[in-house]
Amino acid sequence: MTEDIVFDYDVKCRTCNQKFKVQMFDSHDRNLYLVDNKHWFCDKCKKDFFSKQTAELQEKNTLKGFLELEGSDKSISWAEKLRSEMMNKFEIYKQTVTHQSDEDKELFEKANEIFLSEWFATKDAKWWIDNKKMNVRDMRLKIEFIIEEIKNPSKENL
Repeated sequence: MTEDIVFDYDVKCRTCNQKFKVQMFDSHDRNLYLVDNKHWFCDKCKKDFFSKQTAELQEKNTLKGFLELEGSDKSISWAEKLRSEMMNKFEIYKQTVTHQSDEDKELFEKANEIFLSEWFATKDAKWWIDNKKMNVRDMRLKIEFIIEEIKNPSKENL
């Protein structure tokens, strides 16, 4: 059994210039490259950066109609980023769709409202993290399903 060799390096925070130690496990040459070329941030500056980024995303997402997320600070920070990315994917998807008629366009818009209403009502940061792999194809399939439900309501919905 081989033991992992741990190297300790002194680095400097890019923001406040505080020196701190990091442990790295790659080859010494690779580690030296990273020590010299990576942008290092101390824990305080990293936390401040993510807090600022989260606040900016929260403000943008609130303006779009999203509710304030609930969860740990770390999960909220991640979920804010994820829902911004997912909303961008959704907007790209919407722009690529063509409609055969005004009726199709109206149906598509109604399905989008129903689809987004779930997103806008979701307050749990965990939901966004659990659904982080949702892609444009998943969105398209869900919206197509909603369109079919609008066209042909199931007896459960009556």
